[in-house]
Amino acid sequence: MIIQQVGGTASSLQMMKWAFLLSCETPSRGGKTFYQFIPYRYGPYSFTLNQETDSLIRNGFLEKGLDNRWNLTPLGKNLEITLPNDVSKDVCQISEIYGKLSGQKLINLIYDKYSWFTINSDLPGRRKGKRPIAEKSIYTAGYEGKTVDEFLNLLMESGISRLIDVRYNPISRRYGFHKSTLLRLCNSLTIDYQHLPGLGIPGSEREHLDSNHQHTSLFENYRFSLPSREKDLTNVSKLLKSEPSVLVCMEANPEFCHRNVLAQHLTTLIDMPIKHLGC
Repeated sequence: MIIQQVGGTASSLQMMKWAFLLSCETPSRGGKTFYQFIPYRYGPYSFTLNQETDSLIRNGFLEKGLDNRWNLTPLGKNLEITLPNDVSKDVCQISEIYGKLSGQKLINLIYDKYSWFTINSDLPGRRKGKRPIAEKSIYTAGYEGKTVDEFLNLLMESGISRLIDVRYNPISRRYGFHKSTLLRLCNSLTIDYQHLPGLGIPGSEREHLDSNHQHTSLFENYRFSLPSREKDLTNVSKLLKSEPSVLVCMEANPEFCHRNVLAQHLTTLIDMPIKHLGC
Protein backbone atom coordinates (compact mmCIF):
# COMPACT_ATOMS: atom_id res chain seq x y z
CA MET A 1 0.00 0.00 0.00
CA ILE A 2 2.89 2.39 0.70
CA ILE A 3 4.14 1.96 -2.87
CA GLN A 4 0.66 2.81 -4.14
CA GLN A 5 0.69 5.95 -1.98
CA VAL A 6 4.04 7.19 -3.29
CA GLY A 7 3.31 6.65 -6.99
CA GLY A 8 4.01 3.01 -7.70
CA THR A 9 7.80 2.92 -7.54
CA ALA A 10 10.44 2.96 -4.80
CA SER A 11 13.89 1.61 -4.08
CA SER A 12 14.15 -1.46 -1.89
CA LEU A 13 15.99 0.67 0.68
CA GLN A 14 13.20 3.26 0.78
CA MET A 15 10.53 0.59 1.21
CA MET A 16 12.41 -1.05 4.05
CA LYS A 17 12.90 2.25 5.87
CA TRP A 18 9.27 3.36 5.39
CA ALA A 19 8.08 0.07 6.85
CA PHE A 20 10.45 0.51 9.80
CA LEU A 21 9.18 4.02 10.48
CA LEU A 22 5.60 2.76 10.29
CA SER A 23 6.46 0.18 12.94
CA CYS A 24 8.15 2.72 15.23
CA GLU A 25 6.48 6.09 14.77
CA THR A 26 2.76 5.45 14.44
CA PRO A 27 0.10 4.48 16.99
CA SER A 28 -0.85 1.29 15.12
CA ARG A 29 2.78 0.26 14.54
CA GLY A 30 1.56 -1.33 11.33
CA GLY A 31 -0.78 -3.74 13.09
CA LYS A 32 -0.35 -6.70 15.43
CA THR A 33 1.34 -8.92 12.84
CA PHE A 34 3.55 -6.30 11.21
CA TYR A 35 7.22 -6.80 10.51
CA GLN A 36 10.02 -6.75 13.06
CA PHE A 37 13.49 -5.44 12.23
CA ILE A 38 17.14 -6.26 12.88
CA PRO A 39 20.28 -4.09 12.59
CA TYR A 40 21.78 -4.83 9.20
CA ARG A 41 24.10 -3.37 6.58
CA TYR A 42 22.25 -0.07 6.08
CA GLY A 43 20.22 0.11 9.26
CA PRO A 44 16.92 -1.60 10.11
CA TYR A 45 16.07 -4.56 7.90
CA SER A 46 13.46 -7.29 7.80
CA PHE A 47 14.31 -10.65 6.24
CA THR A 48 10.61 -11.46 6.38
CA LEU A 49 9.59 -8.33 4.46
CA ASN A 50 12.24 -9.06 1.83
CA GLN A 51 11.00 -12.64 1.46
CA GLU A 52 7.38 -11.53 1.10
CA THR A 53 8.41 -8.93 -1.47
CA ASP A 54 10.01 -11.71 -3.51
CA SER A 55 6.67 -13.52 -3.29
CA LEU A 56 4.86 -10.45 -4.66
CA ILE A 57 7.30 -10.39 -7.57
CA ARG A 58 6.73 -14.08 -8.30
CA ASN A 59 2.98 -13.52 -8.26
CA GLY A 60 3.13 -10.60 -10.66
CA PHE A 61 2.26 -7.69 -8.36
CA LEU A 62 5.76 -6.18 -8.33
CA GLU A 63 8.70 -6.14 -10.66
CA LYS A 64 12.27 -5.35 -9.81
CA GLY A 65 14.15 -3.05 -12.14
CA LEU A 66 17.85 -3.04 -12.95
CA ASP A 67 18.29 -0.01 -10.69
CA ASN A 68 17.12 -2.07 -7.68
CA ARG A 69 13.75 -0.32 -7.61
CA TRP A 70 10.46 -2.03 -6.95
CA ASN A 71 7.75 -1.09 -9.43
CA LEU A 72 4.07 -1.95 -9.21
CA THR A 73 2.80 -3.86 -12.22
CA PRO A 74 -0.67 -3.09 -13.63
CA LEU A 75 -1.90 -5.98 -11.49
CA GLY A 76 -0.32 -4.41 -8.41
CA LYS A 77 -1.65 -0.94 -9.17
CA ASN A 78 -5.22 -2.28 -9.41
CA LEU A 79 -4.94 -4.44 -6.30
CA GLU A 80 -7.51 -3.44 -3.67
CA ILE A 81 -5.97 -3.57 -0.22
CA THR A 82 -8.19 -3.50 2.84
CA LEU A 83 -6.46 -2.50 6.06
CA PRO A 84 -7.83 -1.59 9.49
CA ASN A 85 -8.68 2.11 9.58
CA ASP A 86 -5.93 2.98 12.06
CA VAL A 87 -3.27 1.20 9.99
CA SER A 88 -4.48 2.78 6.75
CA LYS A 89 -4.35 6.21 8.37
CA ASP A 90 -0.82 5.60 9.60
CA VAL A 91 0.37 4.38 6.19
CA CYS A 92 -0.88 7.63 4.68
CA GLN A 93 0.89 9.60 7.40
CA ILE A 94 4.23 7.87 6.75
CA SER A 95 3.82 8.41 3.02
CA GLU A 96 3.13 12.11 3.49
CA ILE A 97 6.00 12.73 5.90
CA TYR A 98 8.71 10.51 4.45
CA GLY A 99 7.51 9.50 0.97
CA LYS A 100 9.66 12.03 -0.88
CA LEU A 101 12.89 11.39 1.01
CA SER A 102 15.73 9.64 -0.78
CA GLY A 103 17.21 6.47 0.58
CA GLN A 104 20.25 8.34 1.90
CA LYS A 105 18.11 10.91 3.71
CA LEU A 106 16.07 8.12 5.27
CA ILE A 107 19.26 6.42 6.44
CA ASN A 108 20.54 9.66 7.97
CA LEU A 109 17.26 10.32 9.74
CA ILE A 110 17.00 6.80 11.17
CA TYR A 111 20.67 6.60 12.17
CA ASP A 112 20.27 9.83 14.14
CA LYS A 113 17.21 8.57 16.02
CA TYR A 114 17.74 4.81 16.36
CA SER A 115 21.35 4.09 17.28
CA TRP A 116 20.78 0.36 17.91
CA PHE A 117 20.18 -0.16 14.21
CA THR A 118 23.61 1.22 13.30
CA ILE A 119 25.65 -1.50 15.02
CA ASN A 120 26.07 -3.64 11.88
CA SER A 121 26.28 -0.77 9.40
CA ASP A 122 28.53 -1.06 6.35
CA LEU A 123 28.73 2.71 6.09
CA PRO A 124 32.16 4.04 7.18
CA GLY A 125 32.10 5.75 10.55
CA ARG A 126 28.35 5.43 11.04
CA ARG A 127 28.20 2.82 13.79
CA LYS A 128 27.08 4.45 17.03
CA GLY A 129 27.72 1.48 19.24
CA LYS A 130 29.02 -2.05 19.46
CA ARG A 131 27.13 -5.28 19.69
CA PRO A 132 26.88 -6.36 23.33
CA ILE A 133 28.73 -9.46 24.48
CA ALA A 134 26.93 -11.55 27.08
CA GLU A 135 28.56 -13.24 30.03
CA LYS A 136 28.85 -16.94 29.39
CA SER A 137 25.85 -18.85 30.69
CA ILE A 138 23.64 -21.70 29.55
CA TYR A 139 21.21 -19.56 27.58
CA THR A 140 18.08 -21.05 26.04
CA ALA A 141 15.45 -19.58 23.72
CA GLY A 142 12.35 -20.67 21.81
CA TYR A 143 11.17 -19.04 18.61
CA GLU A 144 7.47 -19.92 18.90
CA GLY A 145 5.30 -16.88 18.14
CA LYS A 146 8.21 -14.80 16.84
CA THR A 147 9.30 -13.79 13.36
CA VAL A 148 12.86 -14.70 12.51
CA ASP A 149 13.76 -10.99 12.61
CA GLU A 150 12.35 -10.59 16.11
CA PHE A 151 14.12 -13.74 17.26
CA LEU A 152 17.53 -12.85 15.84
CA ASN A 153 17.23 -9.32 17.20
CA LEU A 154 16.58 -10.81 20.65
CA LEU A 155 19.80 -12.81 20.37
CA MET A 156 21.84 -9.78 19.31
CA GLU A 157 20.37 -7.57 22.04
CA SER A 158 21.21 -10.33 24.54
CA GLY A 159 24.83 -10.45 23.41
CA ILE A 160 24.64 -13.93 21.87
CA SER A 161 27.14 -14.84 19.16
CA ARG A 162 26.34 -18.54 18.64
CA LEU A 163 23.05 -20.34 18.06
CA ILE A 164 23.03 -24.05 18.97
CA ASP A 165 20.05 -25.70 17.32
CA VAL A 166 19.00 -28.69 19.46
CA ARG A 167 16.02 -29.71 17.34
CA TYR A 168 16.20 -33.30 16.14
CA ASN A 169 14.73 -32.34 12.78
CA PRO A 170 15.20 -28.58 12.14
CA ILE A 171 12.36 -27.93 9.72
CA SER A 172 9.64 -25.32 10.07
CA ARG A 173 6.77 -23.92 8.07
CA ARG A 174 7.49 -20.54 9.62
CA TYR A 175 9.83 -18.54 7.41
CA GLY A 176 13.41 -18.37 8.62
CA PHE A 177 13.50 -21.36 10.95
CA HIS A 178 14.26 -24.17 8.50
CA LYS A 179 17.88 -25.20 9.04
CA SER A 180 19.26 -24.00 5.69
CA THR A 181 17.53 -20.60 5.94
CA LEU A 182 18.41 -20.09 9.60
CA LEU A 183 22.04 -20.96 8.87
CA ARG A 184 22.14 -18.41 6.04
CA LEU A 185 20.52 -15.64 8.08
CA CYS A 186 22.76 -16.28 11.08
CA ASN A 187 25.84 -16.14 8.88
CA SER A 188 24.74 -12.79 7.46
CA LEU A 189 24.62 -11.42 11.02
CA THR A 190 27.90 -12.99 12.17
CA ILE A 191 26.10 -15.43 14.45
CA ASP A 192 27.68 -18.87 14.42
CA TYR A 193 25.12 -21.62 13.73
CA GLN A 194 25.61 -25.15 15.04
CA HIS A 195 23.15 -28.02 14.77
CA LEU A 196 23.35 -30.89 17.26
CA PRO A 197 20.53 -33.29 16.32
CA GLY A 198 21.85 -35.87 18.78
CA LEU A 199 20.51 -33.69 21.60
CA GLY A 200 17.01 -33.52 20.15
CA ILE A 201 13.90 -35.64 20.55
CA PRO A 202 12.49 -37.37 17.44
CA GLY A 203 9.09 -36.13 16.32
CA SER A 204 7.64 -39.63 16.70
CA GLU A 205 8.17 -39.36 20.46
CA ARG A 206 6.40 -36.00 20.60
CA GLU A 207 3.13 -37.14 19.09
CA HIS A 208 -0.09 -36.91 21.15
CA LEU A 209 1.33 -34.88 24.03
CA ASP A 210 -2.03 -33.78 25.42
CA SER A 211 -1.34 -33.55 29.14
CA ASN A 212 1.25 -32.41 31.66
CA HIS A 213 1.73 -36.04 32.66
CA GLN A 214 2.71 -36.97 29.10
CA HIS A 215 5.17 -34.07 28.91
CA THR A 216 6.65 -35.09 32.26
CA SER A 217 7.07 -38.68 31.07
CA LEU A 218 8.70 -37.56 27.81
CA PHE A 219 11.17 -35.30 29.58
CA GLU A 220 12.00 -37.92 32.24
CA ASN A 221 12.84 -40.42 29.52
CA TYR A 222 14.97 -37.77 27.83
CA ARG A 223 16.73 -36.96 31.12
CA PHE A 224 17.60 -40.62 31.68
CA SER A 225 18.97 -40.87 28.13
CA LEU A 226 21.35 -37.93 28.39
CA PRO A 227 24.34 -39.75 29.98
CA SER A 228 24.42 -42.02 26.92
CA ARG A 229 24.87 -38.97 24.65
CA GLU A 230 28.38 -38.29 25.89
CA LYS A 231 29.85 -37.12 22.58
CA ASP A 232 27.10 -34.57 21.98
CA LEU A 233 27.27 -33.36 25.58
CA THR A 234 31.02 -32.86 25.26
CA ASN A 235 30.52 -30.90 22.04
CA VAL A 236 27.79 -28.64 23.43
CA SER A 237 29.79 -28.01 26.60
CA LYS A 238 32.79 -26.85 24.54
CA LEU A 239 30.56 -24.58 22.46
CA LEU A 240 28.94 -23.02 25.51
CA LYS A 241 32.30 -22.37 27.17
CA SER A 242 33.97 -20.87 24.10
CA GLU A 243 31.58 -17.95 23.44
CA PRO A 244 28.09 -16.69 24.45
CA SER A 245 25.76 -19.35 23.05
CA VAL A 246 22.08 -20.19 23.20
CA LEU A 247 20.28 -23.55 23.03
CA VAL A 248 17.40 -23.11 20.59
CA CYS A 249 14.23 -25.08 20.01
CA MET A 250 10.68 -24.16 19.04
CA GLU A 251 8.59 -23.96 22.22
CA ALA A 252 8.32 -20.52 23.80
CA ASN A 253 7.90 -21.86 27.34
CA PRO A 254 11.07 -23.70 28.42
CA GLU A 255 9.03 -25.75 30.88
CA PHE A 256 7.45 -27.49 27.88
CA CYS A 257 10.71 -27.95 25.97
CA HIS A 258 13.50 -30.49 26.25
CA ARG A 259 16.09 -27.68 26.08
CA ASN A 260 15.31 -26.92 29.73
CA VAL A 261 16.03 -30.52 30.73
CA LEU A 262 19.24 -30.40 28.70
CA ALA A 263 20.26 -27.12 30.33
CA GLN A 264 19.67 -28.54 33.79
CA HIS A 265 21.82 -31.57 32.98
CA LEU A 266 24.57 -29.33 31.62
CA THR A 267 24.83 -27.52 34.98
CA THR A 268 26.25 -30.80 36.36
CA LEU A 269 28.99 -30.72 33.71
CA ILE A 270 29.91 -27.03 33.47
CA ASP A 271 29.82 -24.29 36.07
CA MET A 272 27.34 -21.94 34.46
CA PRO A 273 23.87 -20.68 35.41
CA ILE A 274 20.80 -21.19 33.20
CA LYS A 275 19.20 -18.11 31.63
CA HIS A 276 16.07 -18.33 29.49
CA LEU A 277 15.82 -15.52 26.92
CA GLY A 278 12.54 -13.93 25.85
CA CYS A 279 10.42 -15.36 28.65
